[in-house]
Amino acid sequence: MLHKITALATNGIEKTRMHSSDLKLGMFVKELDRPWVDSPFTIQGFIIRNEHQLQQLQSLCNYVYVDITRDSSANRLSHGAKPNQTIDHSASKSFSANLDDAKNIHSKAKAVVNDMFNDFRAGNIFQVDAMRDAVGECVDNIIANPDSMLWLSMIKDKDEYTAEHSLNVALLSITLGRAEGLQEQDLQDLGLCAMLHDVGKVKIPDEILNKEGQLNDAQFAVMKMHTVHGKKLLLGKKGLPDAAVDIALSHHEKMDGTGYPRGLSEHEIPYLVKIVAIADAYDAMTSGRVYSVAKPAAEALKLLLKSKDSHHDGELLNKFISCIGVYPIGSIAELNSGEIGIVLPSDSENNLQPIILVLRDANKSECSPHYIDISIDKRADTGRPYMIRALHPDGSFDIRLADYNDAKLLDPKNTVSNF
Repeated sequence: MLHKITALATNGIEKTRMHSSDLKLGMFVKELDRPWVDSPFTIQGFIIRNEHQLQQLQSLCNYVYVDITRDSSANRLSHGAKPNQTIDHSASKSFSANLDDAKNIHSKAKAVVNDMFNDFRAGNIFQVDAMRDAVGECVDNIIANPDSMLWLSMIKDKDEYTAEHSLNVALLSITLGRAEGLQEQDLQDLGLCAMLHDVGKVKIPDEILNKEGQLNDAQFAVMKMHTVHGKKLLLGKKGLPDAAVDIALSHHEKMDGTGYPRGLSEHEIPYLVKIVAIADAYDAMTSGRVYSVAKPAAEALKLLLKSKDSHHDGELLNKFISCIGVYPIGSIAELNSGEIGIVLPSDSENNLQPIILVLRDANKSECSPHYIDISIDKRADTGRPYMIRALHPDGSFDIRLADYNDAKLLDPKNTVSNF
């Protein structure tokens, strides 16, 4: 049975029909809508390398078939490079002041992503304008203060993984792009492309996509084809940035050439693809799925660091870790006192000593919420400084971020006596 699934998932996937008016330089033309002998081309299958070839194809053919796994490296790198003009972004709102807007925007964006996947599954035309509007609101909120969306990205629901992951990868990519100084329009394009990065998974059989336990080699071969399916679904779609097809196809490529589907090397992987690859890997590791348990954010960052320069771009990875922090907000923190709480965003530049919203006492029993500022507060029992002993994923010690999502509670300047 599996070999049939594999054949169906991969047979002819590299070839897709395109109207000649949608052709671009760098694409590999595999077949024409007429015999090759009736064309001026002497080679059966070629990369469109100049405007003359492009015009010949467009005047001769109504449609052609292109091989979406083959194109020129020059074409890949002609877009998606880091823009020359960047900007320094600064927060205009506090985390708590920005959170309520972030929750509304996040909820609407998640619905848009769900609609997008449903449209692709049903073969309908997905609504690019609705996605652009949703991404635009996310960008505005992240520019104002990225911590609010980072907090929401830590609230996981494994039953909604596909849509949730696509949205989180967009939010994390925008956050990294903000730190890189990308301007608003570039952040919107990046967010839209990132939101679509996994769309090819709608073509993967459910028995593989949602399998409990590790995939065998044959099943993984099918799973890897979601990248090619993604490019095929997006190629030629109106209203999308050119980078969308690159990101869908190449977000599992690695700097050392061991990634898939094409084994690209460091200099062949476009800049925006590198950003989304980091966001994708981090969110996947910190999300619980039917076949894996969520890793604490700090552990995910350590694993990413081990892949620095081999799997992921070192400079971008350093910038991403700086955005997320050594003790990522929303993490469940266990203190050296035994108390348990949630890591909150801090106005301080020293993210090694965050503020903790304590929710469990030293015996791991529920207690009245209160704050501990690790930078200044001392333990009552020993008089020694507080330290974070370990970080745990959402749901640990029966603490779920979704239950502590009130902006007032998450602001240490407010009293918590009413909670």
